[in-house]
Amino acid sequence: MLKLKRVEIHGFKSFYDRTEMKFNGSGIAAVVGPNGCGKSNLSDAISWVLGEQSAKSLRGSRMEDVIFAGTRDRKPLGMAAVTMTLVPDERALASVHAHQPSAPHLNGNVPQSQAPEQAPFKTEAAKTAERSGEITITRRLYRSGDSEYLINGRAARLRDIQDLFLGTGLGPESYAIIEQGRIGQILSNKPQDRRNVIEEAAGITKFKTRKRLAEAKLENAKQNLSRVFDIMEEVTRQVNSLKRQAAKTRRYTELKAEATGYLRQVLAARFRMLERETAKVTIELNLANSALEEAHSAIAERETSQTSLVESCYANEERLTAARQRLASLHLEAERARGQLEYQSKQIEQIERRLASGAQEAQALEAQQHERAAAFERQSIELETLAADCASARQHLEERSSERQQSQARLAEHERALEAARQKMLRLLGESSGFKNRITQVDAQLASVDRDTARAKAEEQQSESDLARLQLAKSQLSDRLAARQTELISLTDQRNALQQALQEKRASFNETRQSVDRLRSDHSRIKARKDSLEEIILHRSYTTETVKRLFTAVERGRAQDLRPVGVLADFLEVDPQLEKAAEEFLHDELEYVVVRDWSDADRGIELMRGEVDGRATFLVEDAREAAEFSGELPRPATQSGALTPLADALRFTNGIANLPLHLLPRISYCYVATDRSIARQMAIRFPHCWFLSTDGVNYHGQSVSGGKKTGAGPLALKRELRDVSQLEKSKAAELAAAQTNLADLERSIAAMAEQLESVRARQQAEEKDVLALDHESRKLAEEFQRTQSRLSRARLELDRLARDSVQLKANAARDRDALAQCEQLRSQEERGLESARDILAGLQSEVARAAEEHSNVRARLAGLEERRRSLADHCSRIESQIREAAQRQNDLARETDRLTSERAQYLASNADLDAKATGLKDSIAAADAAVSRLADREAELRAALAAADEELKEMRQRAQTLQEQRSELHVSLARAESDLKHLEETCQNELDATLAQLVEGVETIAGEAAIQELDSKWTEVRRKIEALGPVNSQALEEYEEAQQRQDFLSAQRQDLLDSIRDTEKLIHEIDAESRKRFTDAFHAINANFREMFKTLFGGGVGEMRLSDEENAAESGIDIVASPPGKKLQSILLLSGGEKSLTAMALLMAIFQYTPSPFCILDEVDAPLDEPNIERLTRLLRDMADQTQFIVITHAKRTMEAAQALYGVTMQEPGISKLVSVKFNQNAQARQLQLDAKPEPARDLEAAIA
Repeated sequence: MLKLKRVEIHGFKSFYDRTEMKFNGSGIAAVVGPNGCGKSNLSDAISWVLGEQSAKSLRGSRMEDVIFAGTRDRKPLGMAAVTMTLVPDERALASVHAHQPSAPHLNGNVPQSQAPEQAPFKTEAAKTAERSGEITITRRLYRSGDSEYLINGRAARLRDIQDLFLGTGLGPESYAIIEQGRIGQILSNKPQDRRNVIEEAAGITKFKTRKRLAEAKLENAKQNLSRVFDIMEEVTRQVNSLKRQAAKTRRYTELKAEATGYLRQVLAARFRMLERETAKVTIELNLANSALEEAHSAIAERETSQTSLVESCYANEERLTAARQRLASLHLEAERARGQLEYQSKQIEQIERRLASGAQEAQALEAQQHERAAAFERQSIELETLAADCASARQHLEERSSERQQSQARLAEHERALEAARQKMLRLLGESSGFKNRITQVDAQLASVDRDTARAKAEEQQSESDLARLQLAKSQLSDRLAARQTELISLTDQRNALQQALQEKRASFNETRQSVDRLRSDHSRIKARKDSLEEIILHRSYTTETVKRLFTAVERGRAQDLRPVGVLADFLEVDPQLEKAAEEFLHDELEYVVVRDWSDADRGIELMRGEVDGRATFLVEDAREAAEFSGELPRPATQSGALTPLADALRFTNGIANLPLHLLPRISYCYVATDRSIARQMAIRFPHCWFLSTDGVNYHGQSVSGGKKTGAGPLALKRELRDVSQLEKSKAAELAAAQTNLADLERSIAAMAEQLESVRARQQAEEKDVLALDHESRKLAEEFQRTQSRLSRARLELDRLARDSVQLKANAARDRDALAQCEQLRSQEERGLESARDILAGLQSEVARAAEEHSNVRARLAGLEERRRSLADHCSRIESQIREAAQRQNDLARETDRLTSERAQYLASNADLDAKATGLKDSIAAADAAVSRLADREAELRAALAAADEELKEMRQRAQTLQEQRSELHVSLARAESDLKHLEETCQNELDATLAQLVEGVETIAGEAAIQELDSKWTEVRRKIEALGPVNSQALEEYEEAQQRQDFLSAQRQDLLDSIRDTEKLIHEIDAESRKRFTDAFHAINANFREMFKTLFGGGVGEMRLSDEENAAESGIDIVASPPGKKLQSILLLSGGEKSLTAMALLMAIFQYTPSPFCILDEVDAPLDEPNIERLTRLLRDMADQTQFIVITHAKRTMEAAQALYGVTMQEPGISKLVSVKFNQNAQARQLQLDAKPEPARDLEAAIA
């Protein structure tokens, strides 16, 4: 049993300073003090450190409210901490063991994993308590929301603390801490809540925890079992499916063997038939080639004679064309002369018409000029008369304007004078009214100034006193703050510099890391491609299976003395633009096996005949015998650039340079053409050669081949390997450099981060100090500023009020004098204003008369001016027309001279053209005769050429027929060879054997009918195989694996069923033990409750009853009470004091059954009178041997019962202080000895009294 030894509080609610309460571990301790001093905060602190999570239970709205919030003179704290120390009490522990039966072992077979999760930690805590003699529990809460729990200085969880106090009354269902005003809540709670209290006292809470864990395990096991059932169902379906597949696989194997037998016989028979057909077609093809050569020779002789005839025809055509061109030229020139003659005749007629028209127009212009001159003279005279009239009217208008302006000026001057007098009169009236108003205002302002002066003097005196006090405090705080700020600035600069440098380093690190990732990815991808290409080239995956088997036999030592150099593809390189075309064309030649000499070739042939299936071609590197070859077939000309020998684009590598490629016709006689049309023409002319287009189309004689090749060939693979190898080296170098740079950056970042963290910690500490000092300094500065402002305002107000008083008095005297003068001036102005009005009326009549005369003169002048302008415009138009007519007369004279000259020129030219036309007529007749002779010659040549073409056409048709016959034979031979090749591939793919091996072991079958019968049987077996559908070749192995998995899952299912059964048994045993414990505890506590009720009430009846006795396992608990002299009734009908005593009786009954380490009672005696308090304290003294009581009280009787008193006072507003109080045990009066200051002592004495 643990006892409370010490409680330390710092920053919790009103406890600002670190406060420590020590307890002697037994008896009754009383906490006393005035209302509102923070006594109940001690109870809240103990409840909080035990894990209370409800802010409402701690009398707050949120958990942050438990942190000291600050007062007028104290700043808020950032953390609340409470530490509680408990020590073991061996005597109390022995007593508990004597009164409480031990829990039996529930199930010896239950695994240790089923025990409560925190049991190991509780065991460790108990061992620590035994070793150190005490357990220390700490809880801290920060304003940031972070919190922490500690047990013996080690970090712990809330669950650890709750498990530590399970079954002690201090757990989650705590009944040992009775908070203020909640003593009656034990009675008013729901029946189920009261049951929870009894279960806590009975120690059932631990079993409930174990039951929850077991139920969780049970649920998990059931979920696992459900998953196992699902998996079992799926696996069972797989086993059944695989069983059917295995049977299908066995049937497939049998049918496959039968089909293979039929196929071997069919392939062997067809191979022999194809061999005979190939020999027959080869003979026919040789005969067709001879006949075709003879036909080509005859065609060549006929083409030579036809060429000379065509040349003669071309020469005659050229002469005929020249004669016809000369005849057309003469005709054209004669036609041009006739056209020119007609054009010039028409021009002469047109010129004569224009000359006649010009003469008529000149006569009309002369008459018009005389008429216009007379009209212009008349208009000029009339214009002079109107100008004189306008000048006279303008002079008269100026005289009237001058008179009107003089009258208007005199009128305006008198109006201005009258207006000025009127304005002066109004101003004087306004000034007089203003002076009167100001005099009234000044009198009121003087009265107000006197009142403000008295108030400002009082404010000045108070501000001077406050300012002196604040100045001293401000100076002291400023020195402390300056020192802290200097240090903080230094740390801030250092931190910023480190952050900037670290940010730059991290950015560089991220960029470098991304670069490394990219380089690593690129390098891996490139290396993988390189390895793949090397693997393909090393194993010659691009060659046929026969060549692969040949090199495999050589590598395994099955070929004695045979050392092939490689295949031809290993030693050739081609220009990239011809790579694809060359690979497609030289597909077979690239797989030639290159050997050093003829003896190696012979050994290779022997190896192919004996060890290796298939056929291969060997190319001998030794070129000495090949140099003696001198046979040469005709070659096409390549000087034009349209053809390029393929051999020129090939290059040897890997030390091979003397291969006799000129003896390979497909290389020596192969040419690359720039386009397909050239290749097609050359193939017909040179049928023994091959012509390639750059896109891979191959022309040979009358045949053309091409298509789309899938995959890359050996030349492309080798070129790609060279490129990839070079790229892989460069990427590897880049990756190594980047990784080195990344490692350096990572080390640098780690060092800088560590340095930054150190600086940040120091800066945060300084910032806290600076913030505290700055906050205090701002508050002081604000108060100083406010006080200084008040003083300044008061002094300024006094100065202003003094000046205002003097100024107001002076203004009042000045306004009175000005008012008298203003009234005198106003009377004078009124008399002058009447005289001015009479003069103004006469001037207005004079101005009106002058304006009327001026308007009449101006209207007459406007009419004259308009007539004069109209006449002047008409004279200008006549003068302009005279000038234009004179200009037109001059133009007509010049035009007449020019046309006369042109007429004479056209007449002379017409005479020349007549003579030229006569000469051209004779030349045309001679040229026409020459054209007729040449046309007759051309007709004769064309008739001869048509006959020759017809004969040559017949010869070519005969050659074409022979060519088609030969092509058909070529096709037949190719088809037979293709069928043989297909037969070879089929044999290799289906039977994994060569045709030679197949023929040796199969009996010869004669007749197509027999072959068809075997083929039908093979087809029928294939149909049966296909009817089986897809066959899983691994079905047998998969069936065995699935069967093993099904057996394993069956075992797992049984294990889970056993585990569920054991767990359900454990839960049943826990329920049984919990029911037994609850029943025992209920009856024992009920009996104790009856006795305690009688003790506290001096009689009466009090007991607990189950709400549902038929369901005792889940039933709530009701409490009925009957104080002495009253009937048995519900506790809700009791008075406040009776409820409090009943609750205490129940609490003591629980403690009597299961003592708690300590119990806190917060003002539970408040509703009780003196006799009841006496009975309660007597009961507490009796129970104090088993349970340590801490009572917060105001009752003197309760204080007398305590062995120790702790006084709580509030010397400073909002700050709780603890005052230690000791009793003199020898003094009957129990005189208090106080160690606190006088004021708190008086408060405490008053609280005790």
